[in-house]
Amino acid sequence: MKIRHLALAATVFAGLIAQAIGAAHAQTKVFVVDEDIVRKGSKIGQDIQSKLGAVRNDGVTKLGLETLGKEIKAEETRLQPQTQSLTKEALAANPTLKAQVEALNKKKGEFMQKADYLDQNLDQQNNAAMVAFAQALGPAVDHVAKEAGADVVLSASSTWYIKNTSDLSQKVIARLDATTPTLAALQTAAAAAPKPATP
Repeated sequence: MKIRHLALAATVFAGLIAQAIGAAHAQTKVFVVDEDIVRKGSKIGQDIQSKLGAVRNDGVTKLGLETLGKEIKAEETRLQPQTQSLTKEALAANPTLKAQVEALNKKKGEFMQKADYLDQNLDQQNNAAMVAFAQALGPAVDHVAKEAGADVVLSASSTWYIKNTSDLSQKVIARLDATTPTLAALQTAAAAAPKPATP
């Protein structure tokens, strides 16, 4: 008889705990922010993309990649009818044609080397820009989260599924546009921020 009462009490107790946990979860306000949407939709994100595009275009011009690319394409088009049916031996037996093919391959190698250099430079610039973007994003998300009374704000890119969440992305964009609309504005704000005291 006592065993039955204990089992019943344990069942009731477990049910009460489950209800309490459920109520706690129901009261937790969970929101998400889609960083990709914020990056593409905010003024600072667009400013960063514009600057990266300018760096790329400037690099293409300074390195002569566009001209070099056109030269390679024209030379390939000119040489193709002469070389497409030749064996290596036949090509080697024609010193003039062989020299032209070797010159074309040299140009291709130069193009690849310059393109790799530009890609590495763009990667560095992009990484620095993303660090700057994160510096602007953090305070904006904090501000919007407090206004919304959020308990938790998750990144949409690292979350598969959460029931009953609200997306704060548009509000974060509005906050960024109001506080740091450009990379220059962010840099000015960072320079004006008080420096931590050194011990």
